Amino acid sequence: MTESTFDRLEKRLPPPGLNIRKHLFVVVGVFLLGAVGGLLAGRMNTVPAPPAAAGPATPADRFVMLPELTVNLRSTASVKLMKIGVTLTTAPDQNRKLSELEPLLLDEMQQYLRALDENDLEGRIGVETLRAELLRRLRAVADPVPVELVLLRTLILQ
Repeated sequence: MTESTFDRLEKRLPPPGLNIRKHLFVVVGVFLLGAVGGLLAGRMNTVPAPPAAAGPATPADRFVMLPELTVNLRSTASVKLMKIGVTLTTAPDQNRKLSELEPLLLDEMQQYLRALDENDLEGRIGVETLRAELLRRLRAVADPVPVELVLLRTLILQ
């Protein structure tokens, strides 16, 4: 008598009890390897805590407020005056060094701002360009001291 396909496949399969046991060992082994690997990866990525400073740094230590400037714009512009207030952000330990460079920073800002006209400040793109250009120029002046951001407090055109 000929065997059906089902009978032939049934004979090739291992006994049912052994198959479940193998799968259980594989699943538990993979789980344990994943858990151990996760713990090791977590320990390898930990960054040691920085040494304690003299006092806790507050968020206000990151900001250096420059005085507001009133600047004449280019003589061909229909808008003649611009009032601008700028705040710079830096690392808390660099705040004092950046404050000492304030006269140089103000001079660089005035030189750049006096060359602008109202078309340079049109719309959101104009303001973003102003911010990016000030950041580039102020970073060049305060070179050893990192300037992270330029925040515009006020910007008034008259």
